[in-house]
Amino acid sequence: MINELARQTGFVKRSRKLCASDFVNTLMFSSCNQATTSLPDMTADLNQQFSVDISKEGLHKKFSHAGVSFLKELLKVQLSQQVSYRDDTDLKKHFVAINIKDSSKFSLPDIYNGDYPGFGNFSKTNGLMNLQYEYDLMSGKWIALELTSIKRNDQQDSKLTTQSLQKGELYIRDLGYITPTYLKAIIENKAYFLNRMPPQANIYTCENKPINWKHIAGKLKKTGIRTLDMDVLIYKRELLKCRLVIEMVTDIEYKNRLSQAERSAKKNGVGLSKEHKLRCRYNAYITNVDRKILSIEKIRKTYYLRWQIELVFKTWKSFFEINKVKKVKKERLECQLFSKLIWILLNWQLFQSCNRYVQMQAPQKGVSVLKFFKRCISFSNTLRAVVLNLMKISDWLIKIFLPLIENTGCE
Repeated sequence: MINELARQTGFVKRSRKLCASDFVNTLMFSSCNQATTSLPDMTADLNQQFSVDISKEGLHKKFSHAGVSFLKELLKVQLSQQVSYRDDTDLKKHFVAINIKDSSKFSLPDIYNGDYPGFGNFSKTNGLMNLQYEYDLMSGKWIALELTSIKRNDQQDSKLTTQSLQKGELYIRDLGYITPTYLKAIIENKAYFLNRMPPQANIYTCENKPINWKHIAGKLKKTGIRTLDMDVLIYKRELLKCRLVIEMVTDIEYKNRLSQAERSAKKNGVGLSKEHKLRCRYNAYITNVDRKILSIEKIRKTYYLRWQIELVFKTWKSFFEINKVKKVKKERLECQLFSKLIWILLNWQLFQSCNRYVQMQAPQKGVSVLKFFKRCISFSNTLRAVVLNLMKISDWLIKIFLPLIENTGCE
């Protein structure tokens, strides 16, 4: 399949001593990050593992536009062939999928500033890589993974991917993705959203009367309650109907937020409005999910599922060091990044299998993402032997995999 895909994308046009599967295997199972992996390292690995004698100049030429297209398509194929797992307990039985999406950025050397420009105070002079990643919490499947320029920010990505929204699915995303276009598309597709309330969105009663934070604060103070769940219209032009769920934060959290907001305002040379200060007192969420499915008590806990994706990004950077790169031609950088992401996807499938097995034994437990991926580096070389049919998978599971992942469980 790999060699056939290589021919379809033009990476391989005729028989060569370096076949596509060997090329992918060497890039995937490189023990070092991109910044410390040299061309001689890769040619030595090809020689040792596959008896392929290729010069570093010859390998350098393989990092081409066709090579990038090949690995990008291979990643898409791997995404489409993932094993799905279904968990029908609790709130998951109400949704077809629970999709979580976010982006992660890291700096690149300045030679990439043309293709991957920086912005603002974040990598202004250097390049900036933007990873757009989405996965379904219910099945464990990766939905999308793209390397993009910062020119395509979260808002633009949100608008460009509305065609992928599916009926009956719940979408949980960060504020950067939330636009009237995105929310309207979810409603029209009979899907669901759960997000924090965008600060720029106007709030109205169902009778189209404006609501401000002073009004909300007064209502909470008058009733003596700490939470509020009301039907509202948001955005002035679109007037989208949804639930607005508000909860008061602790005094300590309020002081921290206020202090942070004041520092940010001072840095930007602007004042802090009374409305903004009031808003720091509350968590505010918007959703179109019925109260019978997501009660006010479940809103925050459900939204915090989004933080799982932050753990994923942390493993990619802390353990796999995908953010450590050096100056090489753009196609080589992209080929190495795509290959490493395919390797991560392979290990993610192992993680999902392990996690589901643990949950079958004890529904309230699972496998720690951080612990598992920290240890998967240890069994990478032996996993390579399984991929190359040099070791039986049953032997690998019993002798290497299971002993290594002991004590990786968490609540």
